[in-house]
Amino acid sequence: MIISHKKKFVVFAPWKTASSTIHRRLQEYNESPYSRFYYFNAYLQRVVHQHVTCAEFASLPESRCGYFPASFVRNPYDRVYSGFLQLKKDIQQQPLAVFSERWIKDLVMNQLADNFPQLCSAGYDFDQWLDLLQEHQIYEVGRNTSFPLHPCHYWTHFTGNQMVDFIGRVENFEVDFERLCSLIDVACGEKVNENVANEISERENKPNSYKHVHKMSDASIRKINQLFKTDFDICGYEVLSV
Repeated sequence: MIISHKKKFVVFAPWKTASSTIHRRLQEYNESPYSRFYYFNAYLQRVVHQHVTCAEFASLPESRCGYFPASFVRNPYDRVYSGFLQLKKDIQQQPLAVFSERWIKDLVMNQLADNFPQLCSAGYDFDQWLDLLQEHQIYEVGRNTSFPLHPCHYWTHFTGNQMVDFIGRVENFEVDFERLCSLIDVACGEKVNENVANEISERENKPNSYKHVHKMSDASIRKINQLFKTDFDICGYEVLSV
């Protein structure tokens, strides 16, 4: 989450929606007092990170500043596949990371230990892994802060109401990012890219062009359709019929 007091805006950071790229491009305006990495938030009374949802933000003092709120979204198919890759990456890299406190690292290691058996049971195969996922892993934010696949509308809506004034699409990233910069009156700057932004450059201006769907079984597509129905409805992404 990026907070700018000078320019009076907040940009939420849903998992797997170019949040690293957005942070790089807007870092000179970022005045957030909150860490991007795992930390204990005194207002929320739990360990969180940069991916604070709209519901969580409502408990922070900055939510009462009246700043311009924005968020990016991404189609559920590519987001789920990217989340699968992120889980494998985190299990390898997070144990080597530096944490602010030992107990926070212990908590995160326990969360990763919860994620690991599913990957192992699936033989690190996407379709088999997705088949093992349970609904509570998708919908419950507080249980495991190291699971990157909560619905995207958690960062755009709260109690059924849209909480952000701007919603951009990863699939149309450069155009939508320039539009956001115009609305918050900041310079777009150099087009530095990280992670997902590099993957989408060739697909810009194709809102329903799904990069990873060809790697999924029909059963996986149907499960994503079911688990992320609200995201499809709210964000206007095409639901694939199989």
